[in-house]
Amino acid sequence: MKNIYFVQANNVYGNTRHSVYIPYASGCIAAYAFDNEKIKNSCRLAGFIYTHEPIKTAVSKLTDPFIVAFSCSVWNYEYNKALAKEIKKAYPEAVIIFGGHNVLRDFETFEECPEADILIYREGEEAFRQVVLSLLENKEPRSVSNIAYKSGGKYIKTKEEAFCLNEYPSPYLNGIFDGIADENVSFSAIIETNRGCPFKCAFCDWGTLGSRVRLFPMERIKAELDWIAEHKIEYVYCADGNFGIVDRDEDIAEYIISLKEKTGYPQNFRVCFTKNRTDFVKKICMRFNKHGLDKAQTLSFQSLSPVVLENIGRKNISLEHFRELMNEYNRLGISTSSELILGLPGETRESFTKGLCDLLEYGQHKAIQVYTCDLLPNSEMGSPEFVDKFGIETVKTPFSQAHCSANQKHEIQEYNSTVIKTASLNTDDWIFCVAFACIVQAFHNIGFFRAVAIYLRNELNISYYDIYSKIASFSQNPQNKACHSVFSLITSLTSGMSQGKNSWAVSCEGLGEICWQFDEIYFLKSLEKADELYNELEAFIKESFPFDEKINALFDYQRSILKRYGIKSKHEIKCDYDFYGYFSKIYKGDYSSLEKKENIISFSDGMSCADLYEYACKVIWYGRNQSAALYTSDCYKPEIKYY
Repeated sequence: MKNIYFVQANNVYGNTRHSVYIPYASGCIAAYAFDNEKIKNSCRLAGFIYTHEPIKTAVSKLTDPFIVAFSCSVWNYEYNKALAKEIKKAYPEAVIIFGGHNVLRDFETFEECPEADILIYREGEEAFRQVVLSLLENKEPRSVSNIAYKSGGKYIKTKEEAFCLNEYPSPYLNGIFDGIADENVSFSAIIETNRGCPFKCAFCDWGTLGSRVRLFPMERIKAELDWIAEHKIEYVYCADGNFGIVDRDEDIAEYIISLKEKTGYPQNFRVCFTKNRTDFVKKICMRFNKHGLDKAQTLSFQSLSPVVLENIGRKNISLEHFRELMNEYNRLGISTSSELILGLPGETRESFTKGLCDLLEYGQHKAIQVYTCDLLPNSEMGSPEFVDKFGIETVKTPFSQAHCSANQKHEIQEYNSTVIKTASLNTDDWIFCVAFACIVQAFHNIGFFRAVAIYLRNELNISYYDIYSKIASFSQNPQNKACHSVFSLITSLTSGMSQGKNSWAVSCEGLGEICWQFDEIYFLKSLEKADELYNELEAFIKESFPFDEKINALFDYQRSILKRYGIKSKHEIKCDYDFYGYFSKIYKGDYSSLEKKENIISFSDGMSCADLYEYACKVIWYGRNQSAALYTSDCYKPEIKYY
């Protein structure tokens, strides 16, 4: 029997309790290959390498490999190249196959990794199976579509074509993962209910495949979910590009809910919802939310600039419809999250910062995720023609996954290709946009300054853009020591990122061994200096905006509702104004003026945190989308008594 090994090195999440994704992509390739009788009778699935274990350790696990197949992504590409090199040294006859998102559809990977013998493009199941069959017959794989290989010192590329299958055998059900499921690892699972995407966003590599959406059989999906529940896997990521795009997704959601009620698993089911069926998606989201499966509905834009949207081939829902959805989700108590990407072609400093604040204007107060734009090798945006057209410049930034241990000292560093400049956005403006986004995310979304900002917007008619632009300018001034210290830390990290010195997620003093995103650091460092920052900001607001006698009470309220660490579990907040009722109505789109009305807000803190690190994990990592940094959020079950 000939030994076939698969390599899909994933990141390990957490610090004390480690979690890793099961190697689903490789498992799919293996399941399809070993469904063939000739391969099954001639070869043995010898094992998976699914973390960045030391190169020597990984090589030592191999025994006379016939094929070693690598799944290549941004988080493991350099590791794969280094491991392939050592495997070839130890086993010169082994066939090295590279496939996955990071394999360009030309011969460049051969130049970067001379040890690779065969490259597989597009979806890999059919091509891998045919390659194995050719190798077993000692034939050149010239008739196999979607590959490149070496022959006689030359590179040969075969024709490209789409295989639109929907009857792939399941790696969960075919026993592919049986060998690793019992290992002492806390696995998270990936599942597909369909494959393909109808959209052609330029920053994504799915659009270039041009494959239709194919639905996997319901029997398979339910059986896979049963397997996940039986193996007590807590977290499941659904790899569908657009969950909710077809009506049957509601039935899938109900099956997942029934499994959790019956078995307790999965505990979380994370999806990327489709963007254009908002009412249908809302029904699913409400059910998931009620059962604690997926607590935040994504309402993503990527950009609010019409110029950018045209450049990247994307259409969004209207902002007015977005406002209606935000009000309704807030009325229902369902958290939402919106995404923006910084560095898309046509974006300017003004369009990005105003677009970010427009999301606040239309009701997204609680969760905006801002990502830097990374060029994916097989996306339209990553093509040389697109790069030249829009003046895109990138830098290699060290890859570091948020909320993974900073002590995972991989011997091989991975890299992103991060856009730091375009024809419309220079690097200095890019750095400012990152810092500005961190202010909005930390102060408004996470909640350090949210109550004050909402009050200023509604009572003094000051736009969120003006509020946060002034705070950004104020924080740039070294005389404002507390605000400046946090702002300058973030700009220093961002400047380092623009030079390729650090990544978007870094470890930080006082925050344990976990890597944190810049916006999370901005909030946590503000929390450490909370009293100083509030004093500076209160004086600044009084000087910068029209006089309002309620400002003192407003800042007292903002200070009081901010969750701190090392505080007793039960709390009471005494107020002269009905701030709680006032803000609750605004979230639901039902504004009424602030009443002078004595009240007490009481709650039990079920999220007590002894120190800043525990706070960072529980409140910012686990509880961010539920506004866990504010005692007025639902997770603390606040009760209000009026007098």
